[in-house]
Amino acid sequence: MLRRWTFAQRVGAGLSVCLLAGLILLATMVSAAHTLVAGDTLATHHDSHLLTLLAALLGLGCVAALGMVLRNALGPMHAERLQSEQRLHLFMDGVSDYALCFLEPDGKVSCWSTGAERLTGWTSEDIVGQDVELLHVPDAVSRCVPASYRERAARERRLQSEGWRMRKDGSRFWAESLLTALYDDAGRLQGFAEVTRDITERKRTERMQALLAEAGRVLQPQAGAEALGADLTRLCVPEVADACVLYLPDEDGHVRPGAVTCADAATQTRLWEPLLRRPARDEPGPARVVYTGRAERFAEVDPERLPASVNDSTYGELWRALGVRSALSVPLIVDNRVLGALCLLSTRPHRHYGAADQAFLEELSSRAALALDNARLLAATQGALELIGVAAHDLGNPLSSLQLRLRRLRLQCAPANAEDPRLREGLLLAEDETKRLGRLVHNLLDLSRLSGGRLELEARPMDLVELAREVVARHEDQATAAGCALTVHARGAASGRWDRQRLDRVLTNLVSNALKFGRGQPVEVRVEHDAHKARLIVRDHGAGIPVEDQQRLFARFERVTTDSHAPGFGLGLYIVRQLVEAHGGTIRVHSRQGEGAEFTVELPFSLEVPVSVVAAIRA
Repeated sequence: MLRRWTFAQRVGAGLSVCLLAGLILLATMVSAAHTLVAGDTLATHHDSHLLTLLAALLGLGCVAALGMVLRNALGPMHAERLQSEQRLHLFMDGVSDYALCFLEPDGKVSCWSTGAERLTGWTSEDIVGQDVELLHVPDAVSRCVPASYRERAARERRLQSEGWRMRKDGSRFWAESLLTALYDDAGRLQGFAEVTRDITERKRTERMQALLAEAGRVLQPQAGAEALGADLTRLCVPEVADACVLYLPDEDGHVRPGAVTCADAATQTRLWEPLLRRPARDEPGPARVVYTGRAERFAEVDPERLPASVNDSTYGELWRALGVRSALSVPLIVDNRVLGALCLLSTRPHRHYGAADQAFLEELSSRAALALDNARLLAATQGALELIGVAAHDLGNPLSSLQLRLRRLRLQCAPANAEDPRLREGLLLAEDETKRLGRLVHNLLDLSRLSGGRLELEARPMDLVELAREVVARHEDQATAAGCALTVHARGAASGRWDRQRLDRVLTNLVSNALKFGRGQPVEVRVEHDAHKARLIVRDHGAGIPVEDQQRLFARFERVTTDSHAPGFGLGLYIVRQLVEAHGGTIRVHSRQGEGAEFTVELPFSLEVPVSVVAAIRA
């Protein structure tokens, strides 16, 4: 049993024994001295009492010496204890960023630091002796969360947790706590030590960053302006607001709600009456934000006493309908243009919008404004492309008729005017121009369909060799005018299921480019195939294409040519690539300056290709 005693306990026990022995010896000495003084004893007894007195004096001296030794040993230990207590108090008073407290096993607060007082507002006199449940939110107390935390900490020796905590003024903060169980040498639970810090701002920053990341995924211009507005308000509720309204300006300059989201569906029905009223430009809130382009924030609002500037406004009616306790309105600005205003409303007592919230929401609104503007531009572009498609479709038939009439006129008039070749050349030139115009119209029609994702392929059995010979025959006059020998090289048939009209367009564009840039040199069209793929190869012997320009050759509106007078808009090869890839094929170019260019189209033999395939647009 003695082995379990500490050194201080042993010294204390020894000191107690010495004190007891000293008292016994002192009593014996007093008794012997009293007998000697009385003088009524015999000589033998006198000597015996004298010896007893001397022995008592000697024993008392030894006990005093031992007491002094024990006292000298216990003194430093007492001083060390006082110093430890002083250091503990200095530590608890000096740590201001953390709340330090000690709890009894039943959860009552036994010690409270200065940092805890600064964090929660509770003084040591207020909280010591009270239950720690006073610091937890009512919902957590009703679910016995503090007691369960102590049970887990006692079982696992320590417990780290996060959750809402209460301040003395009733406000909340998000706390990170470490609860450590304290045991003595005998293994008995003596209480708990709890370290708590406020991480509200860190959690808010993490939530805002996650919100911005989610916004990048959700706010896509392809969804359209209306869907973007709905997604934006849903993104903010309930993460950063209990209700969110996107206000957009109309043609008259007034603002109107474009999208509304509320955490409570029953409350949302009460919002429409104040929302449908048109606020004046000088009214506080979203209307003034749209007009000035500056954010407005009401950090703390008393639902019973609204600010005087808001009390009689449409915005104030909205606040009363919701019971708003904090409000923030930020503008949606892109290129110095205000596209609208995002209004966030909070009805929770513990959620107030501060400067950090405003900064994050302004970043979110700038991204939303860019997405909304891109959606507007995309819608306008889609409308323009649809108009181009309709115009190209309507121009196709008159151009085909004009080409036939010019060809017939050339064939009829040429024999009768053989002595005047100018008429034939003029008709031939006019026919070539109508053919070029026809290719441009078809390219614009395909561009419209590609950009709108509406290109449909009609896969039917066909022979590439037959198509190549047909296209070459159609370009004989153009080849003659360019001074090019146009030939077809093929071995056997190359049959498969493809869209004949689109492959005709591919080969027509490639042959036309070869005749245009390989003027005066031969142009070859080859058709090859193996067990897996068919190949269309168009080669000219013109000036060639620089290696650094070959990467952008198939981009939209890119023209790679050394001849500034060569007509074109840079759409032909872009459309060729899109049509080839819509068939599941590839196109590549091999060229060196001064050695001409060779374009190779590879197409798979896809006998099971669906009748209708939608080609995805490539940016």
